[in-house]
Amino acid sequence: MGLCLCSDSFFDHLYISVNGDGEEDEPFLLRKLETLHYILMFLYGEAIHAEVKPSRLSERRQRWGYISVLLANWMNLYHKEQVFLCESLERLRAKQMLSTRAVNLLEIGLGKLKASVDQYSQHALLLVGTKILAQYSSGTDELHASDILRIILLVQCIFPVEHSLQGDATTLKSSSLSSDSGGYKYYSAVQTPTSSPVVPRAVQLISDTLLPSTADISFSYSGSWSDIDVEFSRSIRVAARKKPDAYNCEDDYQKTPVFLLGGESECTPAVVHCLHIMDGVVVVIVSKNDRDKMPALIHQALTSLLNMIDEKEISQIEYLDKLLKQILKHKKKSSSAVPERVWRYLQAGREAMSSIDFRASPAVQAKLTDKLQSSLEAVLWALRGLFRVLYVLPDTPQCTNLEPLYSIQCLFRSNLSDFKDHLIAKAKKNTNMITYAELCPGLKHFIYIDRNAHHLISPSLESSKIAPGLKEQVWVAMQQARQHLKNGCFKVRWHQGAVQFSYYVWFEDGSGNPLPADSSAGDLLTEPGILAGDFYRALKQKLFAERANSVMCYELLCIHDSSVPAEVVAEQCQKLTTKLWGSPASSPISLLFNVLR
Repeated sequence: MGLCLCSDSFFDHLYISVNGDGEEDEPFLLRKLETLHYILMFLYGEAIHAEVKPSRLSERRQRWGYISVLLANWMNLYHKEQVFLCESLERLRAKQMLSTRAVNLLEIGLGKLKASVDQYSQHALLLVGTKILAQYSSGTDELHASDILRIILLVQCIFPVEHSLQGDATTLKSSSLSSDSGGYKYYSAVQTPTSSPVVPRAVQLISDTLLPSTADISFSYSGSWSDIDVEFSRSIRVAARKKPDAYNCEDDYQKTPVFLLGGESECTPAVVHCLHIMDGVVVVIVSKNDRDKMPALIHQALTSLLNMIDEKEISQIEYLDKLLKQILKHKKKSSSAVPERVWRYLQAGREAMSSIDFRASPAVQAKLTDKLQSSLEAVLWALRGLFRVLYVLPDTPQCTNLEPLYSIQCLFRSNLSDFKDHLIAKAKKNTNMITYAELCPGLKHFIYIDRNAHHLISPSLESSKIAPGLKEQVWVAMQQARQHLKNGCFKVRWHQGAVQFSYYVWFEDGSGNPLPADSSAGDLLTEPGILAGDFYRALKQKLFAERANSVMCYELLCIHDSSVPAEVVAEQCQKLTTKLWGSPASSPISLLFNVLR
């Protein structure tokens, strides 16, 4: 079996992935590298260089172990959950009364935390497994879907969900509410230990120097990503608790500093508060300081700087000079921990830029000289150091007043305990395929995604009643469909054995009118998805330029029995979209179906 080696670069970051057992092909390895880079950005922002390679060997092992845990859990979820396969969000389709109650509880819980623990609390989520039961924001903006998906990944590492979604969590004890209690442990991204609650088979070979010793860990594997034995999850947590620096997964509260990357966020520092309610149910509250403009300024300056160094030209030099001027204005307000030489390098960089005569040599044509490149590299070092000192190195203060957290936990448990069985059932089988099978005879499975908010609707694949091999067919079909989309194909049908696949991506304006798409606009640099950058946003900008923000995008994958005629497949897909999203009969998807009849 041949060796598959892939590499990818993000400016001056180079990532290399190697696979020799054939389990991971080139597209997946590239996706893993992209996902890894954005996980690192999520954890360390613009300070990746310093944080992934500490000088002390013990710290380096600890850091790499923590990163390995997150990547391992992403791989596990990618091969098990449709939301991670499609990089989208799924809302729990619970009773209306329960959904309304959950939103009200989030509003109350957010208010309690904001008044007593974290004044910058803005967003709240109620998660059931990897699904969202309710979401609430106190401000005008909302969390981007990519950030929510990364937060779900983080929560799954802190409070992993067992397959059964059964068992009660231990309520916070009143005795643990004193300020000197050891019942709560907090680890920053810099300090988080290496233990993993779930490590799938494909990453089991991670060196023992990166993960805890497996001497006390039992692991059984049945051959499918979705069937990883839950006993491994239990036993590795037991082994982890034997280590003083390991996760204590029985703790009901953790907070972690992160950096929001999606939407308009540009490495925005945030704190994620995770509060365990019952098995599989977690309240997440996200806080961020919108008044601090420095992170966005540093991120924009670094992006401009790296573009110039990478392309060996200085077309953005005036823009960079403007950003550096704004950053230097914050010197008096910034922490005294910032070394003086950081400010000296920034000032020297500005002076070097000011020596360029743009009238004699327009910026668009000017080339990067060796002397100027040396100055820009010093500015690059200074900006990253400034970001690290201001937003990565400071430890988030321990929460000494735990009474509000206990109050929030009791509030949610008292209001949701009667719905525990309902939540367990919905988490396992959120969308029932029977209704759609009656509407569309011959339909085996579908995935429908509103790519504006990245919300997914799809029947569960965890039921014992699904056809043998269907889950594997869905994963292979989605991966193949993504390659077609990346190459500019917005509609495609193909057969494989006893089934046929239909895949569509279509666009409409705010009034629901169809928008034709030019297939030559494909072949974007990123893989389709949102974790490694919003592919669909970039696609709309490439297709529709100035009006991209008002364009709606939708995605549909259907699996039918091969005996169903093509024209019937087209009719059923149109019926399906009408039922799922209330699309009119004249919706843009009609244009796609007419082509394939």
